[in-house]
Amino acid sequence: MRFRNHLRLDNGQSIFEVLIAISIATLIIGSAVTAIIVSMRSGTSTVLSQKGYAIANGTLNNVRSFAESNWADLYALSKGDSYKYYLSVTATSSTSTTLGISNGTTTVSFTSTSTGENIDYTNWFTVDNVSRDSSDWIAGSGTGDPTTQKITAHTSWTVNGQTKQIDLISYLSKIRTSAVTFTSWAGSSGVTTPVTRTTMDYYSITNATITASGAITF
Repeated sequence: MRFRNHLRLDNGQSIFEVLIAISIATLIIGSAVTAIIVSMRSGTSTVLSQKGYAIANGTLNNVRSFAESNWADLYALSKGDSYKYYLSVTATSSTSTTLGISNGTTTVSFTSTSTGENIDYTNWFTVDNVSRDSSDWIAGSGTGDPTTQKITAHTSWTVNGQTKQIDLISYLSKIRTSAVTFTSWAGSSGVTTPVTRTTMDYYSITNATITASGAITF
């Protein structure tokens, strides 16, 4: 007579088979939970990136608007990534808001008690001169273009101990006027009338004084 060497449940399944089924179910549930967590983190990261992009894009639009009427102030700024700026409100009225350029960075905060969000975005922009090659294309080197400036808007934030950053670049041009670069002053120095065309002629005087307000005295 032979005896089976394992126990069986009332429904005919062995304990070993039940343990295998439980293990498989655990793996499936664990994988599903992991996928949900990854999906939630990915969704949160996307939302934060979209807000960072919106802040940087808004900075570019504001700087572009500022440059329309304050090109000289923008052009006079120190250039390069080491010099950080942001636009701040200098005056307000019932119909308009006046912006000015400040040194450093500014912070945009998003806080929500319902979602638990508490993110601070650091925002700033930098300015660089622009050069053009012989074909008048923007290039890394060549002839400087005083009517064009490279503006880069930067937005950074920290989430889960990691710093993220978005950089948006735009080229602004002073299209209302044009500039001509001369390498030779071989023309006449006695021009006293307004210049209405490109010419090498010019007006020359000695002992002229330029004040801080831009006034010229002789």
